[in-house]
Formats: sequence, C-alpha cells, structure tokens
Amino acid sequence: MPEQPSYSPETDAEIVAAILAELERAKRHGEAFASLHEAYAVMLEELDEVWDITRMKRSRRSEPELRKELIQIAAMAIKALKSMSNFTGGTV
Repeated sequence: MPEQPSYSPETDAEIVAAILAELERAKRHGEAFASLHEAYAVMLEELDEVWDITRMKRSRRSEPELRKELIQIAAMAIKALKSMSNFTGGTV
C-alpha cells in the first residue's frame, strides 16, 4: 500500500489568512499592478514555479514549497483584481 501524503488540509480560514498575509507582504512592490502585462508576468512566474515542482518526482516534492507557491498565485490574483482600474480604459 502506498504511503499517504503528510499534508493535512487547513481550514478555509487558515488558507485565507495565509493568502492575505502574502498579499500584505507583496505590498512592498506596490499596492497595485501598473498594467495587465505586469500582473500576467508576475502570475506566470509564480505558475512556472509550480510547474517546476509538478515536473519533480512526487517523492522529491516539498509540500511547504508547493503551498508557498500556490498561496503566492492566489495573492497575486487578488492583487490583479484590485488593480482592475489600471487594466482598462485610457487611450492606448
């Protein structure tokens, strides 16, 4: 029988708290994305890090590292949603 993973699902509240903490930490780079291009690039970079982990053999994957990257993706998606006024309208 294969060994069960050690990951224990967190409560929704704990996951949301971790995402909000990451969002707060990310404010050192600014409250909002300046453009949709910037938001896309940042989220793609985080998603690429998850892809790197995905390509590893399961036995070599780090749960804390994967958790960190997924939380960063969620936080950057929220930051993008909060930056919507920078993504539309204008003359360009």
